[in-house]
Amino acid sequence: MLKPPFSFVVGSSLLAAASAIFLMPASRAQTAPQPVLAELFTSQGCSSCPEADRIWGELQKRNDVIALSFNIDYWDYIGWKDTLAKHENTLRQQAYSRAMPTRQVYTPQVIIDGLKDVVGNERQKLLNAIDAQFAKSRGERPDVFLSKSGDTVHIRIGSGEAEQSATVWVAHTIASMTVKIGSGENGGRLMTYTNVVRDFASAGTWNGQRLTLQVPARGSDTSETTDGIAVWVQSGSHGQVLGAAQLRFAKP
Repeated sequence: MLKPPFSFVVGSSLLAAASAIFLMPASRAQTAPQPVLAELFTSQGCSSCPEADRIWGELQKRNDVIALSFNIDYWDYIGWKDTLAKHENTLRQQAYSRAMPTRQVYTPQVIIDGLKDVVGNERQKLLNAIDAQFAKSRGERPDVFLSKSGDTVHIRIGSGEAEQSATVWVAHTIASMTVKIGSGENGGRLMTYTNVVRDFASAGTWNGQRLTLQVPARGSDTSETTDGIAVWVQSGSHGQVLGAAQLRFAKP
């Protein structure tokens, strides 16, 4: 398991704060369906990836899916070093290949709720797979609520059925990053990447009981400013995603 790049605090209840920004109004929180999680493994050096990256921008308008972008580094050798790539993203994709029946690693690859992989630039197949998983998972996921108070994000996970311990993953994200690619298969292109994961780590374990956590609102790299946080509960470490939420906020 990756070593957390930030500290976290477990609590028995959320701190009340008048300035807290909630992911959704409390009056709707009890009935709103939980979104599915879609993870795009992409690369600036992959000629098949730009279409997937464009689709990812479109998915940000939907509230039934949390679409995270993970740039990987194994295509760096072909002529362009991906400026957003993190080796831990590559390790995460490789871990999925060991956990899923297809045993595949490729770009652009999308993992939906830790259960199914889809080619990221095949638009209709991808959208159909997201829709099908959302319909299948309605009413079966523990509630995950996020709120922000100052420099802290409070996480509240409801009770539910858990066949095994589940990892609570936390990722700091940037809503949009535009990159001029200098060489390689996409040389000369100006690409925009959306909901880009800049760091992620385990923040705790969920065993089916109500759980509250506190984590830093911003990422660990002080050279850039993240403007969002995503949280998901995942069976084991790379199994089925049981619940997910995301909170976006303004840059200081």
